[in-house]
Amino acid sequence: MQRDIDLILELLTANIPGIHIEQLKVRHPGADDDGLWFINIQDQDEEVQIESSEGMCPFLIESDFSNERFYGHTVEEVVATIKRLYALA
Repeated sequence: MQRDIDLILELLTANIPGIHIEQLKVRHPGADDDGLWFINIQDQDEEVQIESSEGMCPFLIESDFSNERFYGHTVEEVVATIKRLYALA
């Protein structure tokens, strides 16, 4: 079964040039929660983080743009929020 995070990453990389996405690397895979992804776009200082322990919606979305927290309840909501934060929408 494909996880929501896989669809999110696929949509982001297909639609945003210069995007770099990295999953948190944990010391103890399987025991530590690695459900955190860091999203950066080339030539931009700000970073967006999305979090979901299982890689399924809903995702908590935070960024360096503000202290505001967002929740993406669907794949489309997560992608749209990330694009909006980077002023790409």
